[in-house]
Amino acid sequence: MKMAYIFLTGLLFFLAPLSAQGLPPFTDLEPIEHAELPPVAAASDDRQEQQAVLSVAAGSLPPEGNAGTLAAADTVNESAPDGSAEEAPAIASAVDESESEEAIATTDEAETPPVPNETEAAPVLAEAGGTNESETHPELVSDSDEAGEADAAELADAPEPEEPEAEIPQKPEYRELEIAGADHELTVKYRELYMAPRYQKIIIQALERSVPYRPYIREKLKENGLPLLLQYLPIVESHYTVGAVSYAGATGIWQFMTNSMAPLLSRNTWYDERRDPWKSTDAAILKLSANYTQFKDWAVAIAAYNCGAGAMARVLRQNQGKDFWYLAEHELLKSQSVQYVPKLLAIADLIENAEYYGLTELAEADRLIEEVEPEQFAYLSTTGMYSFRQIAELSGIEEAVLRLLNPALLRGCTPARIEYRLRLPAGSEPEELLQKLKASGTPSDAIVYTVSKGDTLWGISRKYKLTVADLCLVNDIKENNILRINQKLIIPVFD
Repeated sequence: MKMAYIFLTGLLFFLAPLSAQGLPPFTDLEPIEHAELPPVAAASDDRQEQQAVLSVAAGSLPPEGNAGTLAAADTVNESAPDGSAEEAPAIASAVDESESEEAIATTDEAETPPVPNETEAAPVLAEAGGTNESETHPELVSDSDEAGEADAAELADAPEPEEPEAEIPQKPEYRELEIAGADHELTVKYRELYMAPRYQKIIIQALERSVPYRPYIREKLKENGLPLLLQYLPIVESHYTVGAVSYAGATGIWQFMTNSMAPLLSRNTWYDERRDPWKSTDAAILKLSANYTQFKDWAVAIAAYNCGAGAMARVLRQNQGKDFWYLAEHELLKSQSVQYVPKLLAIADLIENAEYYGLTELAEADRLIEEVEPEQFAYLSTTGMYSFRQIAELSGIEEAVLRLLNPALLRGCTPARIEYRLRLPAGSEPEELLQKLKASGTPSDAIVYTVSKGDTLWGISRKYKLTVADLCLVNDIKENNILRINQKLIIPVFD
């Protein structure tokens, strides 16, 4: 009561000047209607006190018209029966009704303070002159508050999480070659040379050209138990160029010489089987197998493929018990044969370990044949002259495809008087095609004409009762081509 009396006395002292200025006296103000507050239950037990305090802390404040009661929220109730100081609940009823109305009217003229949130409730009450019940009564602190403080302490003591280290990509594992010598200084020299962009481009182009043939080569190497790195030998020999011819006359992807092709391959006016990638692969595998059987060393066998088995045998007889690297280091072989094996091993190492060396484009070119099965073919047996153009028109197969599958044919047609197996795409109908060819009036024979001084295509065609177009078609030349003396021309003969 004493506190309320002091409060009202100060309030009247403050309002007296306002009344003198013409403002209505405090008593004449109409009371603000507000909801009747529920009676405050006696704090009979700790649970009721705890609920009252928590209601203040949680922001359970009176309506806008009762904002003035915040100042009395923590006043001490002096009327306790036992005379002890008992803290008032959140909404105290320590003042009588008239005092409450005056306090409400006075407070209404001031700006209503903002409603504090849960974390701000305790400081606001303390500023209003009250006491923080959590300090006076520790037993009123909820379990969740204690848990929150414990969690906060743990978080403060816990070490800051370490940022995960960026995962460093693991370098691909190096693949050892099937033939020793990748670490020899001669091989290292060529490997470093071939890593230059210029040579990388050459190797990639060779791998791209090898796509139609390499699946077959790999299959045959496996069937015969030969090292798979021999699939890269045509890169050394010809860059996988089917029509390659060396200055010495070696021909095809495996570069067979005329004196080394028999009895494995044959050639005549009509065809050269060294230019056939499939037939020449079979021949090369037989030759390499024979070399290994003779020398029992793959490096020596490969070098013998270059210099000849006879020449290699003579050098080994003079240097018994020596391997290829000894012969190379002591220059006991021709320079070309010395470089031959290191070049192969360097190229094989770069392709097999392209990802290890970071050569992504080379790795992609090598993967062009992944899961590619060797191509299957149909065959047409012929005994007369059938041009690629004629076969394409009657079969519906593109002429370019026929040329790709039959690169051994030199005249653009099948040979006369000789049985020849023409390679066709799988799924073709050889017998049906043969009947169409026979019905088209195909020449059954031909002669070989040697060009002499003064000959022209027009003159030769007139002599043998042909058109210039027919003569060019059979010889795979153009009408404006200039003839050379001693050039061979095929002259078709019709029955």
